Amino acid sequence: MRRKTTGRVLALLAGTTLALALLVGASAAAATKATVKVTKVPGAGKVLARPDGHTLYTLTDANGAAVECTGACASAWPPYTVSATAKVRGPERLKKSLGTTGDTHQVTWKKLPLYAYAGDSKPKTANGNGLQSFGGTWRVVKAGKKAKKTATTPTTTNSTSGYGGY
Repeated sequence: MRRKTTGRVLALLAGTTLALALLVGASAAAATKATVKVTKVPGAGKVLARPDGHTLYTLTDANGAAVECTGACASAWPPYTVSATAKVRGPERLKKSLGTTGDTHQVTWKKLPLYAYAGDSKPKTANGNGLQSFGGTWRVVKAGKKAKKTATTPTTTNSTSGYGGY
């Protein structure tokens, strides 16, 4: 009887080990791909989003130049980063506009780094659109037929520090 139990335990361990190896392999493969998709967000229209549907934003100054987002800013606005070997994929009409930054491997759109917003608790929301904080204005990336470098006129204005009032 003891041999049957030992055999079953060994078979279970072997199966679990194989399943974990496949899972780790799948995770490593997924880390080498970055996908940007287009999703429709009520009140914002068609915008760029991560694969999970969360809206992507840029942070720019009054002249449209990128503003650096680190520390507390990056906690509220997590950068969309990928592995060093990742290839960014997206809709055909936007492929030329997508890329990554140098050493941080942050996904970019027209060379502007992309971020999500901690205040968007679910996909297909754009609570951060038009917020002014961390030295610039946050805007969704419009993805209509004539995608513009930044979103249209800000819809909300909040304080210039912290989480923009959220």
